[in-house]
Amino acid sequence: MAVTIVDTGVLIGLADVDDDHHDTAMEIVRGMDHGDLPTGQVTNYIVLETLNWIHSRKRHEKAIETYERLNQSAGFEVLHAAQKDFSSALDLFETYDGLSFGDATIAAYIQRKDIEYLYSFDDDFDALDGITRLETPDNPFK
Repeated sequence: MAVTIVDTGVLIGLADVDDDHHDTAMEIVRGMDHGDLPTGQVTNYIVLETLNWIHSRKRHEKAIETYERLNQSAGFEVLHAAQKDFSSALDLFETYDGLSFGDATIAAYIQRKDIEYLYSFDDDFDALDGITRLETPDNPFK
């Protein structure tokens, strides 16, 4: 099964109609929901970061709606990252100055699972070898 990781920025873009990437995020998520794009995997760290961002803007109901959409969609898998991803993320966070800790957890998971593709609007990932960042609703497997 073809899978990609979906970064927090895509999920925030989906939830926030005022986000600069809202339309593209909607296309990416719709593509996953309808099976036109690979299955989107999100780790518990991505969910945490996304829901906290939405909730902190006093949008509790939107945070719940976002989680339910991810959890109920056939186009997404919500996964629990292993403890070793946290340890690897610490190393990546210390090594790459421009990489946030949240992004380091994503990178550690990607490296452990040997996943190449990441839907993300965040160019901090470009410093890492082995990760191909996708900013548009294109299917890298076609």
